[in-house]
Formats: sequence, C-alpha cells, structure tokens
Amino acid sequence: MRLTENRYEFWRRVVLVVTSLALSLTAGMVTLAAPADAAVRACTGATPVSSRPTLHSGDTGSCVKLAQNRLISNGYSVGSAGADGVFSPATRLAILRFQESRGLVADAIIGPRTWAALEGSPPPSPYDKYYGPNYTNRVLLSFDDCPQTLTKLDNALNWLDANNVGVMFFPTGNCISSFRSRYGVDITVLMRTHRQYVGNHSISHPDLTKLSYAGVLYQLGAPGVVTNYGRPPYGAVNSTVNSAYAAKGMREMLWTVDTTDWTGKTAAQVVSYVVAHSSARSLVLMHMPWNGFYPTSLAQMKARLARRSLNLCRAYPGPVPVRTPDSLPC
Repeated sequence: MRLTENRYEFWRRVVLVVTSLALSLTAGMVTLAAPADAAVRACTGATPVSSRPTLHSGDTGSCVKLAQNRLISNGYSVGSAGADGVFSPATRLAILRFQESRGLVADAIIGPRTWAALEGSPPPSPYDKYYGPNYTNRVLLSFDDCPQTLTKLDNALNWLDANNVGVMFFPTGNCISSFRSRYGVDITVLMRTHRQYVGNHSISHPDLTKLSYAGVLYQLGAPGVVTNYGRPPYGAVNSTVNSAYAAKGMREMLWTVDTTDWTGKTAAQVVSYVVAHSSARSLVLMHMPWNGFYPTSLAQMKARLARRSLNLCRAYPGPVPVRTPDSLPC
C-alpha cells in the first residue's frame, strides 16, 4: 500500500532523528530530536540577514542550501550530498563546529548571529601566527619534517583518525619526494585522507633568512606543499621572508609551545612537557622523527590534557581540502 504524504513525512523525520542521534553519539555529543516544526525555508543571498528565517535540524529549502554553501566556502563539509538544501546531521555537525570556531553559542541553530558570521564576519580575533588559524579553546598539535617510515606514519594517522584528533603536518618537499620514491605514496594526500591538515615547510629546510628573495620563493614552491599556510624552518623570518610568504599567498604559522623533542627527549618527557605547558588555544611544535609521534604518546597527551580540562583539536569532518580553512573546525 502506498504511504500517504503525512505518513511519508512522519517516517522521514524518524529516520532523520535516529541518524542524527547516532552521528552525535559517535562524536561524543548529546543532541535533541529534530523540532516538530521543521519546514521548508526560502531565502536568497540578497535577503537581508535580519529577514532570513531561523534554521533548525530537519528544515529544507533554498535557505538551508544557502547556509550549506556558506559553510562549504568557509571550509566545512556538509556531507557527501553537498549543498542539497536538507539540514542533515552532517550539516548540523558542520554548523556546530563553525559556531565554536567563531565564539558563538554552539546550538546548531542558524539565527541572526550565525547568519552574520556565515556571511563573512571575521573570526573573533585577528590572525596571530603563533596560534595559527585555531580560534577555539582546543590545543592544536603540529609535527614538522619527515616520518622515519611509512609504517610509523600509518600508525600515527590511523590513531588520529580513529580518535577524532586533528593535527597540523609540515613535511618538507624533500620528504614528500623521498616517500614517493621509496613507497610510491604521496604523504600529503595520505594525511588529508586521514582528515589531517598539511602546511608548507620549505623544500630542503634551510634558514630562509640567509637566502635571497628569489631563493625563498623557490623554497616555498613544489615539491614542497603548495597551500595557504606555511611554517618557516626554525621559525626564522625577516622582512624578505615575510614578503615571499605574502607573494605566495601563504600565512606564516609558528607555535606557542616548543617541546624541543629533537634533542632526544624520551616519550614520557615529551608528553609531560606538552601537558604541563599547554593552555587553551596552544599550538604545540613536535617533529615526526621523534618520540611524540607514536600512538601511545598521542593517547597519553589526549588523556592527560583532558584531566586539565583541555581538549585536542578534532579531525576535519572528511578529506581535508588543499587550502587549510582560515578558521579550523576544531
């Protein structure tokens, strides 16, 4: 027997609520059912923000599609269906992360303040190269240089993905070329597939301040990572380096916590240093060849930071775009 329109709508909402609950439990969140007044909401980009309807989970229509397109343009995935005009669980998760990154109440409701933020108001504070594009209270771990082996990289990436932790990688161009030759693998693609962010770290890791402008420009190109954020080796910058980064359309991204793991610290020492010196929004510097880059070390950092009420940045909700979002959905 064919379902009536009312029965179809009832079961559609049941499926939406169950799916949303399952997704939210997986992400460690508690969610509410879709509101009973979910409806078709219409507007366009020309509609003033103050006149746009408030959107909730379950809503559909052109206004939802507009919000989804704004989320996508800000670097947030709304699911494999893209901007389809359905306020789905994936759209709900994207808006939650967007709201957190902008210092808004994270309620997954798109009201006037969230609409205004989606339409291009800047993050809550100016860009600070020592903190990078993380405007949340979460700690962002970062790893420079080159993994020792593909197995070590795989182990770390699998742990990060499985535990919903997002980090920033800065491999050198020589590292990328070496892994292509040794294993036939593009590690930047592998990292992004595991929902991790990837920035530039030069080709051969020189002190950029000792190079000419042309030399710096060369070091910031391929086979190094071509993207919009980069970490100068040793954190060494001057006016020439700054100009070259600007010419390449890249922002410099340094750190607030330097573990000096490269001096040979044990895993326990690296973990203890990260836990003791991190605070809200910290950007932690480590290196892939050293002892912070093991699943056991990462797990201990996560657990011990949580005891201090500090959480790690979450992984991107899907394969990461080549251009890092200007406000990480941590």
